[in-house]
Amino acid sequence: MTQTTPTTCNEYWAATAMATTPKTKTPVTIYGDDESMYTGHVNECGAKHGQGTLRTAVYLYGCMGDDNSHVARWTEYSGNWSDGVLHGRGSLRHMSSNGVVQVVHDGNWSHGVPI
Repeated sequence: MTQTTPTTCNEYWAATAMATTPKTKTPVTIYGDDESMYTGHVNECGAKHGQGTLRTAVYLYGCMGDDNSHVARWTEYSGNWSDGVLHGRGSLRHMSSNGVVQVVHDGNWSHGVPI
C-alpha cells in the first residue's frame, strides 16, 4: 500500500507544524528557515489557517560602526489565513529603514491580495 501526501499542503509548514501539533485548536509557534516566525492556528496539513501572525526576521544592515548599522527592518501580517494564504481580515505592517512603521494594508484580503 502506497501512502500519498495531499498536494494542497505546503510541505515545509506541514512538516514543521505536524511535528508540533496537527490541526490546532490552540495557537502554535513555527520558526521558518528564513528566521520568520508564525504564531497562530494551522489546518490538518499544517498550513497557516485561521487567526495568526507571521513576522519576518529582523535584518541589520550597514557597515559596522556607521550610523545605520543597528537599524532593523521587518514586515508583519496579523489576521486571518486560509490554507496558508492571507485571506479575510488582516493588517500588513512594515518598518522602514528610518524606523517608521507603515501600515501597508489594513482590511480584507482575498487569496493573498488586498481588497
